[in-house]
Amino acid sequence: MAHIQFIDELVREYLLFRGFTSTVKAFDNDLKVDKDKGFRVDKIVEQIVHYVNVSDLNGLKEYWSHLDSIVFSKLEIHVQPAVRKIEYSLYKLYLVTAAQSAGGVRNEKVSEFLSKMLPELQGQNEWRDWFMLPYIQKPEENPSFSLYFTRAWQDSVLVSLHNLLATVFQCMPQPTLTSYESDAALVKRLQDEINALRGKTQQSTEKTSPIGHQSRLAQYSERLSGPLPLVDDFCAVPSEQLDSGLREARGLRGLLRQMGGSPVMGRKAARSQSQN
Repeated sequence: MAHIQFIDELVREYLLFRGFTSTVKAFDNDLKVDKDKGFRVDKIVEQIVHYVNVSDLNGLKEYWSHLDSIVFSKLEIHVQPAVRKIEYSLYKLYLVTAAQSAGGVRNEKVSEFLSKMLPELQGQNEWRDWFMLPYIQKPEENPSFSLYFTRAWQDSVLVSLHNLLATVFQCMPQPTLTSYESDAALVKRLQDEINALRGKTQQSTEKTSPIGHQSRLAQYSERLSGPLPLVDDFCAVPSEQLDSGLREARGLRGLLRQMGGSPVMGRKAARSQSQN
């Protein structure tokens, strides 16, 4: 949904054109605090990573709650377990990041997380071992947590989050205004196809139509010494037969010139001499 930014600019331009200056100011203020980041997946993932890196649990939960209310809650029921799995993976990433950071403050963040999330997580088996995390000296070497401290697992969480958001944003219903670009591209493509078909049809018609034959006959008639009678009768004659007929016509005219006239004129002259 990269075109959302362009739509925002169009809306702002229209508001300025209409003179709605107060609305423009409110619109700009809303854009500055836009939690959806213009539906840019990379920016949303970047914001979540920021909350994880600074151990801002409240910010992480509020931001995820926002995404859940406007995006994830509208998904079909069979998709919800995948969404919850990614959410819990982000919480585990939060704990791992806090545990990896040096200093007692970070360890306090681990304890704070487990304390606040206890009502939500205590009944789930996958979280049972995590409540032991503050008391383990080297959790990265513990069989229960070693996987989560690997770079591969941490990257896989972010990649899964990115793919989920990209898929949801691509499939979610959009307002009519945001679909104008795709509609315009579709109309242009259809117009190009129509023009191409018209060009092919016109070329085919010129090859087979009487008008096309007449133009070729006109060219042939210009090369003859005199006008070619009954040109319209050749409209349906193939070009090969037409060339042969024209060669015969030239030969006949040359023979008539040598004989001093046409057979009809010769018979008229002989008749007049006999009468005299």
